[in-house]
Amino acid sequence: MRVVCVHPARDPVSCGNGPVCIGSAPDNDIVPIGMGVDPHHATITADARGLVLAVLRGCQRVYVNARAVREQALLHHGDTVTLGANKFLVTSDVAPPQTDRADAKTTSAGQAVLRIVSGAASGQALAVGRDLRLGAGSRYFGELAYGCRIAQYAEELIFESDSAAPRINGWRCNRVRLSPGDQIVLGEHRLVVEAPGLQYAAHLASLPPPPVAVAEAPSAPPASAPTEIWWLIAAAALLAVIIALFLYFRW
Repeated sequence: MRVVCVHPARDPVSCGNGPVCIGSAPDNDIVPIGMGVDPHHATITADARGLVLAVLRGCQRVYVNARAVREQALLHHGDTVTLGANKFLVTSDVAPPQTDRADAKTTSAGQAVLRIVSGAASGQALAVGRDLRLGAGSRYFGELAYGCRIAQYAEELIFESDSAAPRINGWRCNRVRLSPGDQIVLGEHRLVVEAPGLQYAAHLASLPPPPVAVAEAPSAPPASAPTEIWWLIAAAALLAVIIALFLYFRW
């Protein structure tokens, strides 16, 4: 995780997996300046839920993507955090992987959607299908000055744009491979990739190959097996003779 200081502009702060302490006191990991910042104001921690922003008790509210947070909020890579007059961008440690796909055929697997997480349409899901167009000249977010496209291939989701303005997980990108959970920022619009099918395929690909079963040659029967059978036949014959003699002399 990195925290990029957008305003005032400063060098990014690499934070590892946290916890990251934010406040005006010099012992914090990030020290914002100006009014509205308490000595120990907030923390960002990575746990099983993802990135969690916690505002310490008694401190002024923090804003995440222009929404007020009094206690806690879940963060995505690409979220904007505002504290006083300071604005920060939470990004992944590395940029999304570039891709050089140009002529590959798309597929209509129907396993990926983009979930809108800001604005009046928050919560709405846009199905990617073969090809989803956003921005200028499209049905969605047509007020943008640029257009972009999300195309679904057999096991990949590709984002393409004719502009470097879009951000993926906080990084400016115009042609990258998307993964489940990535956040796409187009102007004031924020969308999160939901692709359980791709996530499961990636999980299967990460598993080690199953062990190959080696067929064992059938074991030879014990050498004493025929001998044991003859003993049983002889014992049965002897028993039959004894029973016959017993019946003969009795009668």
